[in-house]
Amino acid sequence: MQNNNTHLVSVIMNCYNGEEYLREAIDSIYAQTYQNWEIIFWDNASTDNSASIAKSYDERVRYHLASETTSLGEARDFALNRVGGEYIAFLDTDDCYLPDKLELQIKQMLSNSDYQMSYTGGFIIDENSKITKQFTPQCYSGDIFSQQLRRYEINMQSVMLRNNQEIVFDRNLEFSPDYHLFMNICSKHKVGVIKQPLVKYRRLKDSLTDEKISRWAIEMKYTLDKIFTENPVLKQKNEKSYKLAYAKVAYYRARYFIQIRKKSSAIKVLSKYKTINVTYFALFLLACLPYFIWKITHKLK
Repeated sequence: MQNNNTHLVSVIMNCYNGEEYLREAIDSIYAQTYQNWEIIFWDNASTDNSASIAKSYDERVRYHLASETTSLGEARDFALNRVGGEYIAFLDTDDCYLPDKLELQIKQMLSNSDYQMSYTGGFIIDENSKITKQFTPQCYSGDIFSQQLRRYEINMQSVMLRNNQEIVFDRNLEFSPDYHLFMNICSKHKVGVIKQPLVKYRRLKDSLTDEKISRWAIEMKYTLDKIFTENPVLKQKNEKSYKLAYAKVAYYRARYFIQIRKKSSAIKVLSKYKTINVTYFALFLLACLPYFIWKITHKLK
């Protein structure tokens, strides 16, 4: 195997007013056991103290300031165009790496030339950096597209990619350009999976707005439509998983309708999928019940 330290990793950090946890995030990169990296810091026109924090580090933090605030897809793509590494990783400003994250992924990618992408397990943390939950990938390395259609499990902070012309973020997407890119990769390539927790993903309270829930359905369908239109054979090869993926789109649409108190629309959307399995039959029944039951059930979940 080649010497791991000869391979530059570009860690993309997109930032918009992320000062609260920013130093903790950057410090977790400096603490890596693998040290041949650069940070591509894309400041999406922040108005807080993010710029001064980023600039307080050495030359390995390559700071770029956007002329105006753009969509997440645009911001990620702008940052992507500045990378110089053979491999690309991502870290948002309120999340962290565990110390051997980059080292273990570089080792996996070098050992398996077929892998275009690697992702890992991780911990969910709260606003006080306390671990509240562990997430462990259910997939094993290899062809994982069908499983991702059924249950998408790729946390962006855990990903490492080979840098090539396939890596492009769709600038039309506001909330899920990462889902779009990673699902496209899964549809064409084998993927490496490390079940070990190597990242900390911060989940903050009240982060799910009605707008985000609405866009999830729209952008998820946009991604699926593009993948299956460009490669219709995938639909035939993954027929059951295909149906479950679009059922998930329907769930997000119904969830949005219920949030804005359009219960009849939610029932109509879910009725088309109520026979697909027990879960969607239960969701259909929940949509027919009073709003507070739906809300309590989702909190418990």
